[in-house]
Amino acid sequence: MLFNSVEFIFLFLPAVLGGFYLLRRFGFVSAAFIFLILMSLVFYSVWSPRYALLLCASLVINYFIGRLIEKAVNGEASYSRNIPLVVGVTGNLLVLFYFKYTNFFLDNLNIALGTHLTWHRVLLPLGISFFTFQKIAYLIDMARGEIQGRGFWRYTLFVLFFPQLIAGPIVHFKEISPQFDRHAPGRFPAANITIGLAIFAIGLFKKTVIADTAAIFATPIYDSAHHGELIYVWQGWLAGLVYTIQLYFDFSGYSDMAIGLARMFNVKLPLNFHSPLKSLSIIDYWRRWHMTLQRFIVSYIYQPIAIPMNRYAAEKDLGRSGRFVVATAIPSLTSFILIGIWHGAGWTFAIFGLMHGIYIVVNEMWREINRKRRRKLKKETPGQLRVAYWLLMLFCVLCANIMFRAEAVTDAFAIYRGMFGFNGFGSDLYGPGAIPLGAVLTIVIGFGIILLFPNTQQIMRRYGPALDSASWIPVSLVPRSMSWRPSVLWAGATALTLYLGIIFVMRGQSEFIYFNF
Repeated sequence: MLFNSVEFIFLFLPAVLGGFYLLRRFGFVSAAFIFLILMSLVFYSVWSPRYALLLCASLVINYFIGRLIEKAVNGEASYSRNIPLVVGVTGNLLVLFYFKYTNFFLDNLNIALGTHLTWHRVLLPLGISFFTFQKIAYLIDMARGEIQGRGFWRYTLFVLFFPQLIAGPIVHFKEISPQFDRHAPGRFPAANITIGLAIFAIGLFKKTVIADTAAIFATPIYDSAHHGELIYVWQGWLAGLVYTIQLYFDFSGYSDMAIGLARMFNVKLPLNFHSPLKSLSIIDYWRRWHMTLQRFIVSYIYQPIAIPMNRYAAEKDLGRSGRFVVATAIPSLTSFILIGIWHGAGWTFAIFGLMHGIYIVVNEMWREINRKRRRKLKKETPGQLRVAYWLLMLFCVLCANIMFRAEAVTDAFAIYRGMFGFNGFGSDLYGPGAIPLGAVLTIVIGFGIILLFPNTQQIMRRYGPALDSASWIPVSLVPRSMSWRPSVLWAGATALTLYLGIIFVMRGQSEFIYFNF
């Protein structure tokens, strides 16, 4: 079931909210949570009842592995906590590999060895990358002694809570589970529903009005490249710019809708998106793009690699350059290649990750060089240089996004050839093959919103829209800031935003891009 569907907005969501708060109002707190669990299963089962069973089986197994880890941590068992931890993490990764990478592995093995190994085509369960990482984080946090189990139903709700089940954010048990106890059973939280609805409306508008409109112009160019047609200069740049707008507002819209939906149940999710295209560097871009994935990678992959590598470099006295390569470059490249592969089973995703890994390494080198110079000069970065940094960041993101969107590596290179003029301009500006005016307007409006307007959490900053929003709201706050409040004017603006979002649903529903991962 899609968040941006008539069935979800007018049937599923009102039914779940009504049932949940009616049960709580009459004091059936446990029943309200079980009702929310069952409705989350219904939400997932609309896609595939068979994979809902897989999700439940995985949930049960991970819960009991977590209990084994907890007993070892508390000294109630004779075995080491690492034994069930390794079993649990390995089991989760094997399941993920089977469903997500079996076809890719066999296809490439056949190409490399000239064999004809076959296996039935494995279909990807919806959201498996997200809930797998979430369960791995739960097991690791349990082994570290950072959390204590709070019962099977509490763990089940943490995993299945439908606003974040399909495409994140990737949440931690310790930051979500305690929130289910926050409000009194008999209180109807009209304020939270109002705030959540406003956030949801903004996200719906981003998805249906902006992202889906950008897709209308981006998709034909990528289809043309896939079918071997020549891509000209304007098409190449249009492919990068329009798809970047589509991806940006699609994921930003989903992130807002997830936060808004959770808020309706008085739950605050962590931020997953904070104006990344206002960044002046790739490092800062990744701090603000898919923030919970970045948090997971840093905590559970980058640091476990970087810390011992840094120690090794110090022991071997490798020097400044050697330490940078061993302790920064290798962990960064490894982490971002894994990020790319996490997004999908294809060489395009692996290369996408490699590109960003190289960007990060170069950015780290530049920061190290520039840090000493700035310390000597004790000056802020001048305005002209800030513009140059932003343009460079945008160019790098565009190039990587083309690889991310292309169906094959050859398609991406076909678009690169067009971008850099190898196929010529290709059409008269005013002729039948002219640049589509709608695409230009989409780019202008999209980047205008990105650069000149506050983001959703800044608009809703009076009401703490997300768990960690307070620390991020001042970052990239533009002078023309707006602040939502319960007034007639804002009620009208919210209603209009929601209305436009719903009206644009009527032209056709499309999945969120991250639902494919």
